[in-house]
Amino acid sequence: MNKPANIREVARRAGVSITTVSRALNGYPDVNEETRKRIMAITEEIGYIPNAVAKSLVTQESRSFGFILSGLIRGSKHTIIQECLCGIYAFAREVGYEVTMFPVDSAMQLKKSYMQFSREHNLAGVILQGIRTDDEYSREVFSSDLPCVLIDIPADRNRVGSVSIDNEAASAAMTDYLLSQGHRNIAFVNGKEAAAVSTQRYEGYVSAMRGASAPLRWDYVLNGEFDEEIAYREALRFLPEHPEVTAAYCASDLMAIGVMRAAAELGIAVPEQLSVTGFDDIPIAAYTTPSLTTIQQDFFLNGYEAARMLYDIIQGKDVPHRKKTPHRLLERNSAGSIQGGSPLRT
Repeated sequence: MNKPANIREVARRAGVSITTVSRALNGYPDVNEETRKRIMAITEEIGYIPNAVAKSLVTQESRSFGFILSGLIRGSKHTIIQECLCGIYAFAREVGYEVTMFPVDSAMQLKKSYMQFSREHNLAGVILQGIRTDDEYSREVFSSDLPCVLIDIPADRNRVGSVSIDNEAASAAMTDYLLSQGHRNIAFVNGKEAAAVSTQRYEGYVSAMRGASAPLRWDYVLNGEFDEEIAYREALRFLPEHPEVTAAYCASDLMAIGVMRAAAELGIAVPEQLSVTGFDDIPIAAYTTPSLTTIQQDFFLNGYEAARMLYDIIQGKDVPHRKKTPHRLLERNSAGSIQGGSPLRT
């Protein structure tokens, strides 16, 4: 009776170490492509099945979603990740799936590949959130045949889909709102440069400003990194230098809170002298002083729809791979109108 094929036999035939075979099968990027192809051909020839795949064959079907997320921060004032996870779990429970969560950062992605994590946990598919466009996992997703849905990153491929609001349209709507209140000199506080939503929200701002022939000045665009403290420091520097600016539109509520803190410290009244708006409608936005005008999105729904789409892809259903969830502008007290577009600060 023949012994079952094993990883040592693959390494011997390929003329490489067992570690190299393991890294090649787990999708690590540091394995030469020619070596990877040789190893894959040998595994197929001798019928070697890695452990995770073997488990899948024994159980006939994996019933587990992976939730890989970046940006998990202690003491955060928002519940975005929690709400998305609740949505994912709600759908998973409906179809009898489990959810395995794996927090990562850019450095960790170089230590354990996307495919290694997926195979180790025998995942049927993966949902990714908070991954930057220049992250290693972002590249690996599109070179893998594992079903995947990205939250807030555009994608539309055979086995890869995406769920998000229409960030560009929502951003344009917020900018149009400020323009309708008489504001012309509107600063824009953007998030992380490598985040897809930053690009989309910036494009919405630019589109609306150009459409209204309003001043579009590059020095009115601040980098807040989606961080309250960074936005606070940027506003402390920017506002005294630009008394003509009467509105600051921030691409997240946390950054808007930072800008309002800076305005208070500088003795600038919100909204009488400076209108401030945000994006996301995190719970604290309704309780700031003044309460924050913002774009509301449903993070629970984003998670739920991402899980639904992933399940449909796994099942081989012919469904759209791009889903836009609803958003709406919530008008509260942090933004006001000005007479004739005149600046209120001197």
